Parts: sequence; C-alpha cells; structure tokens
Amino acid sequence: MSNLNFYDESGFTEEELFKASEPFLTQNSDFRLGGSSDHSLLPKQFPNQRIYASSASTTDTYFFKLYKDFSQRMFLGDPNYFVADINSELVINGTFNGVTLANPLLSQSVVDAAMNENKEKASREYSNIFTSEGADQQIIKRRMVIRNEELRPPELSNPGGKKYIIAIDPARSFDNSVMTIAELFNDEEKGKMLRIVNNVTFSDIGKKKKTPMRTPEQIKEFKQALIDYNGKNVSDYENIVQVLIDDGSGGGGISAWADNLLDNWDDSRNKKRKGLIDKSHKEYSEMKNSYPNAVDKLTLTNSKSKTEIFDALRTMISHDYIKFTEAYDGKGELVFLEQKNKNEANTKTYRLSDDERSSLVNIDLAKEELFNIYEFKTGSSVRYDLAPHQKNKMHDDRAYTIAMLAWYLQELRREDTVKKEPEFNINDYKYFRSSGI
Repeated sequence: MSNLNFYDESGFTEEELFKASEPFLTQNSDFRLGGSSDHSLLPKQFPNQRIYASSASTTDTYFFKLYKDFSQRMFLGDPNYFVADINSELVINGTFNGVTLANPLLSQSVVDAAMNENKEKASREYSNIFTSEGADQQIIKRRMVIRNEELRPPELSNPGGKKYIIAIDPARSFDNSVMTIAELFNDEEKGKMLRIVNNVTFSDIGKKKKTPMRTPEQIKEFKQALIDYNGKNVSDYENIVQVLIDDGSGGGGISAWADNLLDNWDDSRNKKRKGLIDKSHKEYSEMKNSYPNAVDKLTLTNSKSKTEIFDALRTMISHDYIKFTEAYDGKGELVFLEQKNKNEANTKTYRLSDDERSSLVNIDLAKEELFNIYEFKTGSSVRYDLAPHQKNKMHDDRAYTIAMLAWYLQELRREDTVKKEPEFNINDYKYFRSSGI
C-alpha cells in the first residue's frame, strides 16, 4: 500500500500504468488497529496523495482527463483537489521576496528558439497548451510514437555492421527536400523492424554551408550519405538495403535524381563508385543493359499510390515496428542512467554535435507532421493529407519519407511471411488418399 504516488513527466503515460498503481492509495491513512491505546485520541495522519506533474500533453490522454476533472473540482471548492498551471512566463518573471530575479531559471530567448523550431511542441512545453488530437481522422496518435521512443543520439554514419534504408522526397523549390535514414534490424520476437536514426533537410545543410542547396548539391550530399552509411572497408552499397526516392513530377525524382544516379561516379577521394538503378521501373527497365555496373538498389515509389504508402505507415507504427529517438529538450546533451549495481546507478552525459542536434530537431518535426496526417473518406475512396488547420502552416515531406520507409518495411515483412509458409508436398497426403479419406 502507499501514502503518496508521484507521477513525474506523466503527460503521455499510458492509462494502464495509472489504473494499476492508483488503487494502492485506497486505504484510509487514519486507520489504526492493535494495542491498548485509544485510537480515537491519536492525531490524524496526512491524507493519501496523488501528484501528477508534467508539461501539457494532448486532449486524448489520461493526464488531460485528470487535469480537466481536478480543475473543475477545485473551482467548485473541493479542498481535496488542487491544480497549479505554471507556464514559462511565471518562471521567467519569478521573484524572491517581491524582487524580480536577475538570473531566472528560464530565459525568454530559450522559449523563442523553441517556438521557432517546433511551435506545437513548445506550446505544450512552455505554455501548457494541450494539443487537440484528430479523433478517428488522425492516423498516427502520439501515444503510438511515444511508446516506441528510445533515448539515443542519432547516427550520422555506420558504426560498423549495420544495415540502412534511405528515403528521399525531392522538391523543386530546393527548400523542402528531405532525406530520412533508418536502420533495418531483426527483433527475435517481432521480426524485421526499423529504427529512425537521422533526418536531414537539405535546406539545413545549405544554411550551414552558406550556399543554396540546388539539386546537384543535394545529390552530392546524398552520395556522401551513401558512403557514410555503407561503412568502411566494404563493397559499394553492401550495407545499404535500399534507396527510396519519390518520383512524382513535382520533385524531379526521375529527371533530376534517378537519371543522375545511373553512371559511375568519383567520391571526394577520387575513388570510383557504382551508380544506382531501379531495373523494375518502366523508365529504366529497357536501359539496364546500358548501365551494367549500376546496382539495383533503387526504388522509385510513385508507382505506389500515396494511399498504399500511408496505409503501410499506419500499420507499421501501430504494431510498434518503427522506433524513434526520444523527444529532444534542446539542451545540447543526452543524459543516460547507467546501473552500477543492484542498488546504485550513475548518470552519463553525452554531448551532441551540431549535426546531431539538428537531426533530433528534424526527427521531432517529422513526428509533428505524422501527427497531423489525416484520413479523408469520400464514398469508397480514401486519401491522406495534412489536417485542414495545418494545411498552409507545415509541410509533410518529413512524414512522407517515414511513410516510404514504412511501406518498404511492410514489403520486407511480407516476403518473410511468404518464405515461412510450408511447401506443399503431395507425398505427405498419400495415406489419406489411399484410405479413401
């Protein structure tokens, strides 16, 4: 039994955890039994307490239900309930003995930077504004992603022996081209899964290098990513499972990208590298003999409908087959808890590089885009698009690259399922045939 349950960072905690632990507080804290003393004369004990502490979450969470219920009870005068809504303004303008603090715990510049990077996330974190979820229209709920988040830095290259899939959504405007890299790994229980390890917007790279990232420069950066994620001392693309490129007309996936990946090319050290080709694509099926060295590890995805790709996204994430990095707090470091022994643990701090910080920010932005992809039904037809209230406020390029990765993962898992089906052998049924059964 318990006298105090403290639920820290509980905004997105699953309801099951609360339901399992809250009953430990049901006993009366003033209950006494045994001994010869008069229990009615004993002082009253502190009542059992439940404390829920967190930034704002979403309106479909258990935390929000409690926040709403407890607030109403407090406003109606129930002394057993108290809600404190402490936002960033209270912290920034904090006082001591009536005097404003010269060095407050939080600065306005930190809040402004967070709002510029990810307004919706910062509004929850610093303004305690709960995000409204899209009910049945929203295909990816926050809880689906949060339960699959892992505290880890992004991977900017192959540390050795890992396999990666790269998805690219090109854009003609040069400012929305996105590349997402995922590690493909095998789970003993679930089979093939993905771990999102990096998300790059080519505009970010361009800003860092003070140059506009036009398509030739984007392809150059992509080719360097091929080398980095393939790893050292291995043949070309040995550790690259597949490259996925959206070949829609708007982004030049064929004319600007795929055409320029066919030929052999020289890397920054003048080492000859092989090209890439999608031999099954109608544009290149008859050209494969012209590029015999090109490796068939490229998939141009526009032949697949957007509905099919987002259907796969919903399925793969809902079944917990895709892992994400944990939400980044903007502090420039990750703090890990290391178990030293049974009763002692140490913390280890990992300092993030500029590229790693940028990657974590982009992955968080990708999540926000995922949360704002809605399903729209018209009769028997279905389409997926940004929520109406976000249509002109955010892009969906990051989310789309993750959807492409989810679609390819689903294809791989289907192949594994087919391979596992037992082969039919007529000899196994001879007894039943001869016996007349």
